[in-house]
Amino acid sequence: MKVCVLISRRKKLEYNDECLPLVSFIIPTLNSEKTLQKCLQSIVDQEYPSIEIIIIDGGSLDNTLSIAKKYPARIFKFSGSLGATRQLGINNSSGEIIANWDSDVYIPHKKWLYNAVKTLLQYEYASTLWVYNIPPPNSTLVEKAFAWYGWNMMLDLAKRSIGFWGGGVSLFKRRMVQEVGGFDVKVDIGEDFDLARKLSLKGYKVIFYTDYVYHDTFRSFSELIRKDIRRARNFKNKNMTWLTGIPLGELVGTNLKVGFILSLKNLFTKKKAYYGLVPIIVLLRLIVYTIMHLLP
Repeated sequence: MKVCVLISRRKKLEYNDECLPLVSFIIPTLNSEKTLQKCLQSIVDQEYPSIEIIIIDGGSLDNTLSIAKKYPARIFKFSGSLGATRQLGINNSSGEIIANWDSDVYIPHKKWLYNAVKTLLQYEYASTLWVYNIPPPNSTLVEKAFAWYGWNMMLDLAKRSIGFWGGGVSLFKRRMVQEVGGFDVKVDIGEDFDLARKLSLKGYKVIFYTDYVYHDTFRSFSELIRKDIRRARNFKNKNMTWLTGIPLGELVGTNLKVGFILSLKNLFTKKKAYYGLVPIIVLLRLIVYTIMHLLP
């Protein structure tokens, strides 16, 4: 099922399958040996005529690079912000479509990219195909809890037209990304919000695409805290409300509604253990963000 929730108007375009555009997958890596092979294999398995893969490695000390070299990928070594890393990938790519990807994302079926690109090309004023992520079948309870909480919170805000959306795992039209200046090279985690903000302010639209991919991330509380510390530091430097377009009151209210009320309701009605972890995740994030805000 494919749902277009943020498009206000569209113009249907016709594309010959033989003329489908080149898709450039931009994938930052750093000690990604546990997930990279599944990620790359799922890309090369796609039944799509024209793909390029660009990997930007931030200094891996494990087997990441040896895995990457088994695939038809161009590899760059660069250590910097995520904004600079992703922009480096774009600058060295040729695709009309940019796949903003992560090394822990797996595509579940071989027709996925074909269907996704055809969907994006149908909407003249859409810059972005924002892809729904779900945990893989072998995911932990923490991973399931975070995924449920994160997406329900984002979609609650997005459906009320609050915030800038379309970051994370997404497909972008290259010309529109270039028009707004691409990724801000000074922004680390949160670089996707910044790009979404610029595209939104330009008037471009976002398609929320529910033909999901697997995202194997936030498998433990320690991983969640480690990534949130980095995210909170960047949001403090850039001003969270400005970067995300979400007023603080709306952010707190939505966290309380989804993170406590809805999750506990589901715990008792659906009887899935991971719902019980959602309030703990929200409390941990609140503590991390508060501490980072108070630090000089």
